[in-house]
Amino acid sequence: MTGFRLVGVLHLPPLPGAANYTGQPVREMAEAAAEDAVVLHRAGFTDVMIQDASDNPQPTTVAVPTVAALAVVGAEIRRHSPVSLGVVAGHNDGPAAVAIAHAIDAQFVRVKVLTGVSVGPTGFMEGCALQVAQMKRLLGSSVEVWADAHEATSRAVTGDLHWAAAEALSFGGADALVVTRDSGVPDAISDIAALKAQLGSGTRVMIGGRVGTGTLDAAMHGSDGAILGSVLKTGSGYDARIDPEVAGRLGASYAAFLNR
Repeated sequence: MTGFRLVGVLHLPPLPGAANYTGQPVREMAEAAAEDAVVLHRAGFTDVMIQDASDNPQPTTVAVPTVAALAVVGAEIRRHSPVSLGVVAGHNDGPAAVAIAHAIDAQFVRVKVLTGVSVGPTGFMEGCALQVAQMKRLLGSSVEVWADAHEATSRAVTGDLHWAAAEALSFGGADALVVTRDSGVPDAISDIAALKAQLGSGTRVMIGGRVGTGTLDAAMHGSDGAILGSVLKTGSGYDARIDPEVAGRLGASYAAFLNR
């Protein structure tokens, strides 16, 4: 994958295996997700990422029913759209994400703690680079790994962004990095500039969140991609869908950027 990536995230309802699963049939979730993926693709998004974001409390690694549900959802999206697909599983289940991605012909996975140790709501989370590499080898998978160097839902024990980024690339074998700042897109862009100065301008670094209609232009000039989630939704509930108007405006901004 080359060029700026405009990634729309589908925050799925609570899935089987989650403590707050409501019993909604996976078939219904998959059909809704496929419809939303088509909306994003038609709006001009380059990628769609599926995530079990509504599972609460979110586990570090996911249960077998959740893996199965994510695979069903991804397969239904693939059946309706050729859009590039990504997978996030649990808070840090990189191996499960790779397995799902392989099954649904996805192009990348996002792994929150590929290397090092972070502290999150579930406690300590250790890097899963070895398990991710082993799963890729087992399956013969070439799926890309996008590793968070800094993300919003956990805190790296070292607190050293540059170390985390370098280790994710050299030890973890990441194909791209993801940086998110609670303080906003400008700080994320500043971090990205510093990382590229340290690691080389060819290092791909995405902004993992907080990007919206007012900050997409800056993100497009200061990063290699933006991952958009909540800003695309019609509401904040589990049943919120992708808003076609918002997706269209963001897609139009991206198209204008490409045509400059």
